[in-house]
Amino acid sequence: MSNRSVRRNELILEMERLYADRAYSDIELAGRLGVDRTTIYRTRVFMEEELNVPIIKEGTGQYRIDRQKQLGSIRLTQMEAVALYLGGRRLQQQTRIAHVPTAAALEKLAVVMRRPMMENLVRAAQEVLGQEADPQQAYNLEQIVEGWINGRKVRVRYRKLHSESARVHLVCPYQLEPSVWSDSVYLIGHSDQHDAVITLKLNRIERATVTTEPFVVPEAFDSHALLEHAWGIWRAGGEPQVVRLRFSPRVSPRVRETIWHPSQTVRDLPGGECEWTAQIAEWREMEPWVRGWGAEVEVLEPAAMRASVGAAMKLAAEIYANI
Repeated sequence: MSNRSVRRNELILEMERLYADRAYSDIELAGRLGVDRTTIYRTRVFMEEELNVPIIKEGTGQYRIDRQKQLGSIRLTQMEAVALYLGGRRLQQQTRIAHVPTAAALEKLAVVMRRPMMENLVRAAQEVLGQEADPQQAYNLEQIVEGWINGRKVRVRYRKLHSESARVHLVCPYQLEPSVWSDSVYLIGHSDQHDAVITLKLNRIERATVTTEPFVVPEAFDSHALLEHAWGIWRAGGEPQVVRLRFSPRVSPRVRETIWHPSQTVRDLPGGECEWTAQIAEWREMEPWVRGWGAEVEVLEPAAMRASVGAAMKLAAEIYANI
C-alpha cells in the first residue's frame, strides 16, 4: 500500500471519528485536521459514495454521521474480540424473535473475528433470523431505543402479567437492562403516571411510541446502586433482607464455584455442607432458583421464604406421592 493510500485511510478514520461526535463544515474540519478544504470535500464524497458511510447534512453546510444508521467503528485486540464474542453469543441465546438489527450486529461482529468465532457468530445470526417474526415487538424496541439515545420520552401501553387491561405510561427511558436469569429485557425509567422510577418488561409492552418531549436523566440516578441487591431486576422499597441457605454435600462444590450474587458469602460446614448468605432486595424473585435445588437445599432465613419454599416442596411431594 502506498504512503498516499495510508494517509487517505488515516484521514477517513479521523473524519469518521469526528463526524460521529458532531457536525462539521468542510472548512472547520480542514482546520481541525490540517488539510485543504478540497481534500475534506473529496474525501467526504468518497466516504458517502464508495464506503456507504451514512453522512447527512445539518444546518448550513455542516455534516455528520447519522447515528441512527451508524454509531462508529472500533479496533479490537484478540482478547477484546473474545469478550464481544461471548456477549454476542449470549445476545443470540436471549433473542426470541427474528430481529434483523440483532442478526446484522452479529454478522458485522463476525467480520472482524477469526475462526472459529467468526463461523459461530454467522450461524448465530442465522438462528436469530430463523426465529418467529414479531414486527410489533421489533418496532417497540426501535422506538424505545430512539427515545433512550436521543433523550425523548416514550409513550408505552403496558399490560402486567394476568392483568385484564393495559395502562398507558409516559416514560423517560433511563436504561435497558437484560435479566440475569432469563431471556427477558427490562426498561427502567421514570413514569409520569406513577411519578417514580419503574421497571417494565419489554415483551409486555403492547405499543411504544417515541415523543418529541425531551428529558434528562437525573444525576442522582445510579442503575448499579438501584440493582445492587436485586436477584435479577426486582427492587424493594425497604432495606434488603438476609437470605441464608444450607446446601448438601452433593451440590456444595457447585455452589462454591459460582458467583450467584455480588453480595454472597459461602461458609464451609462440617460434613461437606456449605452455608450461602446474601443481601437480597426481594426474596420472592429468587425463590424459583431455590426450589430448583430440590432437597439439596434448606432455607434457614428469612422465615417467610422458608415457609413458602416448604409449602411448595410439600405440594410437589404430594404430586409425586404415587411414584
